[in-house]
Amino acid sequence: MITSLLLAITVIAFGIYIYKYPPKKPIHTSKTSICLDYSSEPMNQLSVPLVHEMVNGYKNNQLAKINSSLNINDAHSIRFELETLKAFIYHTEMNAKKHKVPSKSLGIRMYYSRYPEKETWKRPFTDLSDFLGNSTTEKYEKLHTLVMIPTIRRGEVDFDFNPLDEKTYTTSLKKNEAYLNNGAQTRTAALSGSKSSRSSSSNTGSQNHGSLIPPVIGSGEGFS
Repeated sequence: MITSLLLAITVIAFGIYIYKYPPKKPIHTSKTSICLDYSSEPMNQLSVPLVHEMVNGYKNNQLAKINSSLNINDAHSIRFELETLKAFIYHTEMNAKKHKVPSKSLGIRMYYSRYPEKETWKRPFTDLSDFLGNSTTEKYEKLHTLVMIPTIRRGEVDFDFNPLDEKTYTTSLKKNEAYLNNGAQTRTAALSGSKSSRSSSSNTGSQNHGSLIPPVIGSGEGFS
């Protein structure tokens, strides 16, 4: 009798507990999600001596020859805000996802590049017009920089493509007249710190214009 009573009390108490504190539903991460959790993977690292060797190797060789031959003080580093990088990757992956392209087929190519002459910043290169009138960014003229362009893998080759232009998912940019260096006012997806936000049917995702050092003061650098 006592055993039965204890069992009944236990069942009732358990029922009350479940009623007041229902179990939470497990959170499942969709395989199609573009915001993944990498906490189980270690963060990429390099040895400090190797980083010093690589940075100083560039500055003492390639950079020294550039500065002496062109008589300039070229940039040796560039900084992008983390949110700018995240947003660029997000839009690349989100637009590709709409076309059923998995993230494993995507990448970012970084082109070594140089800012053009300042007199071209109003026209034809209006993306740089916001740099005019600023004593620091005006010094970006003719300096070394980076341009980041999304890539998509087709077969064994990683092609540059425009996540905003469906035609570039299957056709090389070199075979698309709108993306040739022929004076066309096509826009592309690239990593950009400029304030321009114009859009058009031929836009693509490119970003450029992080903080160049020099002319920006590089007192925060750890490898210089």
